[in-house]
This record gives sequence, structure tokens and C-alpha cells, in this order.
Amino acid sequence: MLAVAAAAVLGLSGVCTDRDISCGHWAADGHCVSNAEAMMHSCPLSCGVCKYNCSDSSPDCAGWARLGECISNPKFMLRSCPTACGICHPECVDSDERCPGFAHLGECTNNMEWMMRTCPVSCKVCVSQCKDAHHECGRWVAADECSTNPGFMLHACAESCGVCSTSLNGCVDQNSTACKSWERSGECRSNPKFMIKHCAASCGLCRTLCRDQEDACGTWAQEDECETNREVMLLKCPASCGVCSSIEHGGGEATKDEL
Repeated sequence: MLAVAAAAVLGLSGVCTDRDISCGHWAADGHCVSNAEAMMHSCPLSCGVCKYNCSDSSPDCAGWARLGECISNPKFMLRSCPTACGICHPECVDSDERCPGFAHLGECTNNMEWMMRTCPVSCKVCVSQCKDAHHECGRWVAADECSTNPGFMLHACAESCGVCSTSLNGCVDQNSTACKSWERSGECRSNPKFMIKHCAASCGLCRTLCRDQEDACGTWAQEDECETNREVMLLKCPASCGVCSSIEHGGGEATKDEL
């Protein structure tokens, strides 16, 4: 079963992920029912709040989120506006080949709204992270597949199995030249325990995703920090400030009303 599932890897849509590697175990123990409110936010994938590939259902989601609806009306918002509520994370790419040059010239600060949406990677709005490659990872981890089927699991569910190391610079190879050579030799599959910890990027485990970097982002956004403290908030809290939703809908020039 797992060998067949390995082919169903991620596309380019947003991805719904749990916030704790224990979510699969908690869901199996019935916490999605007994502790529903907390689990909806912490373990949305394991509790079925959002599907693995996900996106907002309305262009109004970012505005609703800024009004606090993700907290006051979670049953609707987390299912209908998962990106705006920070449980679905769009994958980021710079949409203009000039982005690195613009960033070097300081445009991420001088022309913030346009740059954050058009050049989210160059402006470091989005960060490279180690992510699972299948929506069943939480359930498989709860069934102890990390131990009983490590050859598959350590590659397909590296985050949930807790074996993909990251640095302050994000999900990276510890030795770029060596890792690329080892990957070409098939080491990611034949020696996953070593490779996934040391060569996450070469083994295809890294994705550049748009997500809040602080747990308090939603609260700060409600307090209008996205306007009064824009330079910090758009970098640290792109989901809560509507940047992720804009990236999901194609980026481009933004107006004040969109934030």
C-alpha cells in the first residue's frame, strides 16, 4: 500500500499540515472529538479540517481573518479559508526574474506590498522547510510505520517521523556538493537515515512555503499590527496579514484594502 502511495507526492497547490508531529497519535486517541477546538488549529490535517492540497474558497478570506473570524468562527473559517487562517501554506516562487536584483537594491522595504507578492522568496517572506510528501503521514506515524517501514517513511514522511534536520537558514543540505553527488548515486533511497538528516534539499524534502513564523501573529493582526508595524509583520506574519492569500491568488500589485 505504501509503495503505491509514494507516487502521490505534492503538486504546486497549498498544503495543509499539522503543527505537531504527535498529531497522528492524538487523532488516533480521539482528541479530535474530546479536545476539538485546540485540535482544529494544531492538527487540522489529522482531524480532517482541511485536505492535504488546499486553498481559500473566497477572495474575502484575508479580510475575514483580519477581523478575527478564524478564532471566533473556526468551524467555517478553517475549512473555507485555510490559507488566510494559517493552516494551509501556499508554495512560493519569485514571479519575476529580476527579483534577486530588486531585493539587493532594497525594494523589499521601499516597495514592500508589490515585492512581498511578486518576490516572496527573494524577500524571505517564504522559508524553505522540510515537509511530508503524503497526506497519510499522520496516520502512518500513529501506526508506528516510521519504525516498521523506515525505507519508505523516512523519505515520504520525514517531518512527521522527526528525522529531517533544518538550520536557521531553513531546509538545506549540510554539504551541497557532496549531497548532490550522493543523491545521483541513489543514496536518498538506499541510505535514508543519513541522507534525510544531512541532505534534505538534494533528497527533495524541502518546499518554500508561505506561513506565519510566530504563534501570536493572528492576535497581532487583529490589533492592526499589519498596518502599524508593517515591515516586521509582513515578514513574520504573512498569512495573518494576507500576503499568503495574495500569493495563492497569483500575487501582483496589491492595494491597501487587500491587506
